[in-house]
Amino acid sequence: MPVEPNTGMQLPYKGEPGYEEAKAQFPELYAQEEQGMAEGGAPPAEMPGDEGPMDEMPPEGEMPPEAAMMQDMPSAPMPEKPYAMNAVKTLIKELNKTLDKLSGQDIPDIEADLPSKGAKLEGPLPQEVYVTLLAIAESMKMLGEDFVNKYGFSPEELMTDADLRKVTATLKKMSKDKKLIEAMQAPVGGEEGMEPEMEEPSSPGFFDEDEQALASNMA
Repeated sequence: MPVEPNTGMQLPYKGEPGYEEAKAQFPELYAQEEQGMAEGGAPPAEMPGDEGPMDEMPPEGEMPPEAAMMQDMPSAPMPEKPYAMNAVKTLIKELNKTLDKLSGQDIPDIEADLPSKGAKLEGPLPQEVYVTLLAIAESMKMLGEDFVNKYGFSPEELMTDADLRKVTATLKKMSKDKKLIEAMQAPVGGEEGMEPEMEEPSSPGFFDEDEQALASNMA
């Protein structure tokens, strides 16, 4: 809106009372205003609601962070033959119990999208289950050789029902091991000022941020 240079008062727009008189008195001000609008000055009507920032959506084809994170994780192996559905469900049930025990809190259960019918699972383990098993296996390695020897397993080698049952039994034992639970719940960062030492995998905690996000957001 043009401003009267002597008094600082705002001059009326076209259509407002006194417009013609003000334009006749200050033609150069209105000429500058009209020129600015013609050269690309955005009219007020295009600005309400801060619509610009709201329209800043991810580029087309870009997936949500959780989906992108899942895609970056290794894929579960294809079994030698279809897994028995009962073996898969039992594994998931025990996995959820073990996560709660090792973390010391009630983590949202993994609820894999399994077929509602059929005695066999056609294809590999659900990705969320496989990724969580990978996180647990890596945590064992970070805790040290003793725990690896006792509970270590390789998710990429789960090729048969017998493999699933073996891991299920291992998870059950892990959930009852007080020393393991204490180690898994140990603080990750330790005291401040010890960053160089704490960067080593000697104090792993449970999951890193990516793995914890996957474990807690798969429901």
